Amino acid sequence: MKKSALLTFVCASFVVDQSAFAASSTATPVVGVTATSATSATSATSATSATPAAPMPQSAAVAAPAAKAQNPGSAANIPDQKAMLNLMQSFPVWRVYEPVAQEMLIPFALKPVTKASLTKLVDFQFSEKTQASFKEMFGNPDPLHINLIDNPDGGVDVNILLQALDYTDPQSQNHSRWDALRSSVSYSKDFKHFNSTSDWPYFSQSFGADANLELKQIRIVQEASYNPHHIALGKAAITIPEINFQARSAGSNVNAKNVLMTSDVSQQGNKLNMVLDMNAAEVQFAGHSIGPIHIDYHFLNLNEAPMAAFIKEAAELNKAEPSTEKKLAESRKLFTTKFLPILSPASRFEIRDLSVVYQSMKAALSAAVWLEKAKQSDMSDVKLLQQKIAAHVELTMPKALALKITKFIGTFQPSASVEQKANAGLQSMIASGMVKEEQDQLSVVVDFMNGAVKVNGHEMNKAAKK
Repeated sequence: MKKSALLTFVCASFVVDQSAFAASSTATPVVGVTATSATSATSATSATSATPAAPMPQSAAVAAPAAKAQNPGSAANIPDQKAMLNLMQSFPVWRVYEPVAQEMLIPFALKPVTKASLTKLVDFQFSEKTQASFKEMFGNPDPLHINLIDNPDGGVDVNILLQALDYTDPQSQNHSRWDALRSSVSYSKDFKHFNSTSDWPYFSQSFGADANLELKQIRIVQEASYNPHHIALGKAAITIPEINFQARSAGSNVNAKNVLMTSDVSQQGNKLNMVLDMNAAEVQFAGHSIGPIHIDYHFLNLNEAPMAAFIKEAAELNKAEPSTEKKLAESRKLFTTKFLPILSPASRFEIRDLSVVYQSMKAALSAAVWLEKAKQSDMSDVKLLQQKIAAHVELTMPKALALKITKFIGTFQPSASVEQKANAGLQSMIASGMVKEEQDQLSVVVDFMNGAVKVNGHEMNKAAKK
């Protein structure tokens, strides 16, 4: 399909395909063929995304940790990649997303948008297999409706409608229900700039009788321009006023309020910068309420041309390889052989802020990872680059919050001495200087360089490389 016109819908589907907070996940804008729209298709299929995007949660994967918290002696049953991917393929959201990506989107990945290419959308026909799948779920073979309208600025507006759905998979008994998704993409006269808006009023997915995920009033907006490699540069945002997750077998509920995820992709010379930001006003679980929560990631100084080449190969792999096993193997190979050229000697990953507030007490983490004194000639030698990795991490929190955390840890191993030992261990680290205490505020600073690790200035590895 043609890029941004349907990618609004594809990425809205993909957002729901992830766990509630994974959307800041991929280091990409949300709509349009960007450094990650095509990558989203591959990461969802290969489960090898370089940034934190977990596959769609399913009953065993998401309910097990909560069950373990309730029943410390129980073992968590976490399926492997293949099992999770096979389960994903039974969900209607995936059965819609995958053919849209493979049959409509990927053939046009990283190619110029033109009026002729957009016109093809109106009369596009999915494969017979896809139409049969759509008829089973929606009751008709064509639930996706697209039309084009010339706009006053000389460009084209693309309007998209995905019909509402209420469907139970006959084998797994997983139930999906969503309201109609409506999207619009407005292109400029030269088709190099676009604005898009997508609204999905309601989405829910049950995982048999074990768990249920519910999202309300999802909205995705983006404004971007294409660079010469047809990567969309600009800003995007996803807002979800309410996310609910219920693990019935564990008796556990999670409710998130006012979730906002934004991305900003920019280019300076031949380098790309990506900023991913997430906020949640409040998250309630197990009788606790935390928030606000803030996450701010920066991926800096990435080589733009290798990034475009990587996306193109990932898209082609996703289309050409139907076997899950081969797709996983080939995607791993792609990352090991094609990802390194994306990095430059000046590349950096930064966590500008990762903070959580609990009972008016704030814990905050910041970090940076970079290559110390790296040269361009070093960039093809993995072992040499490993020697040049450097990092700086800072963590701060009130002592009272640290004590609450140790108490919470004690609930996983109920014993009269667990909490006491945890508190004693914290006091020991304070006494040794490994944790710094100032006016009931605790802090830890970790530095890694030349093979040496320092914690609050104390060297942990005497065999540091010179």
